[in-house]
Amino acid sequence: MNYRFKEDLQVIRFPQGLIDEDRGLKACCPVLLVLASTTDSENWKNDVEQVTVKKSAPSDIVNFVVTKCGSSVPLSNLGDQGIYPQDTTAFGFVFDWKQYLITYGVGKYTISVEFTISGVTGGYQHGQYDLQEYSIMSAANTVRVWSEPSTYSERELIDYTGSNIRSSIRFLGFFGDRQPKTVINNLVSKGRVVEKVTRENLNEYTLKTNLIDNVVMRALLNYHFINEDVLLITDHNATNPDYHLFDLPVVLEGSPEPEYLQASRTAKLTATFGDRKKLDKSYYNLQ
Repeated sequence: MNYRFKEDLQVIRFPQGLIDEDRGLKACCPVLLVLASTTDSENWKNDVEQVTVKKSAPSDIVNFVVTKCGSSVPLSNLGDQGIYPQDTTAFGFVFDWKQYLITYGVGKYTISVEFTISGVTGGYQHGQYDLQEYSIMSAANTVRVWSEPSTYSERELIDYTGSNIRSSIRFLGFFGDRQPKTVINNLVSKGRVVEKVTRENLNEYTLKTNLIDNVVMRALLNYHFINEDVLLITDHNATNPDYHLFDLPVVLEGSPEPEYLQASRTAKLTATFGDRKKLDKSYYNLQ
């Protein structure tokens, strides 16, 4: 006689940082520039960093540890605790660099993750950051991308729906070169006179990065651009024809295209975006 047994087994997932193995190339650990202002509240002057960890069970323990260069003493977690209405095993925090600038000052900071999952203890370094006061000089030649996810991420197995999560990343590059892509609708009357019916600019903007490392590339491709529900882009280039690209609400409209270089771990990235709100239109109001 054959017997069959059915048993439900829980899959244990351990959070993992992205640590590169040593293949012989000398390289420093990437340090991301983050800016904040002690005097101004404009969003585009104040960066934030989110960290979200997927636990295997709600009872698992996850801690975030922030330290400043030259000291191993943990600092306070300043910002907002992550809220995930649709995901009981997501745990995160939004670090507010403005609060760190006011409390601890400029300098280099490290965010690490420590966890105990199903009795197993581990940890990893999430990232290193160079915190500076916002100014035209400190932001020069940078682009800042800000995103707020509110959908399910299959890559991370995290449901951001209705969450308070937001994050930003700043890197050397250029954003702008607006192309209006004007849609023209005319009417030719009986007298062979052309009359305007509607005009609409379907604006297109281009993002071009300088050489960026894989930390920035992964953040843009695997998080900001794939999870974007709110996406704001700011440009700080002196040579940009448009000096008013601050927190421009956009949507990704063209597939990002990395350009990889031979014998280099850095690459360039190009992507196109459009206005989130298509309001650049005129027509006859017949109401």
